[in-house]
Amino acid sequence: MANRALIGREFPAVTATIDPESVKAFARALGETDPLYLDDAAAASGPFGAIVAPPTYPIAFMAQSMAGAASSFDELGLNFMTLVHGEQEFEYERPVKAGETLTLTARIHDVYEKEGRSGILDILVLETEASDQNGKRVFASRQTLVSRR
Repeated sequence: MANRALIGREFPAVTATIDPESVKAFARALGETDPLYLDDAAAASGPFGAIVAPPTYPIAFMAQSMAGAASSFDELGLNFMTLVHGEQEFEYERPVKAGETLTLTARIHDVYEKEGRSGILDILVLETEASDQNGKRVFASRQTLVSRR
């Protein structure tokens, strides 16, 4: 059984610096054509003053926020070998801008079990908040991971 006593545990904060070339490569991989994602000059004169990332871009660096959680998988009672990404959602205050450094703070929001076709599934829900250099929230994410026993 998943260890519900760990609900609420926070992990050490980590930082992610948003590289403009990584944002552009991500946008191109998605087939995006918006110049705010791809063109330095257009983005500089745009509403945010810099290249901005497509809404799903944080997936490219969210693993960093899970670094502390990975060490807790044993405590959580999760089978790392069967762990899969179930879903993820983002809530934005503003776009992620190239060149900025975000501080990511993750915590365990929920741990529960569910009966699946192949047996018992353990569900882990992680919440991560990203804040900018001024401590203002940029986005929050809720990620659901599923592990088969």
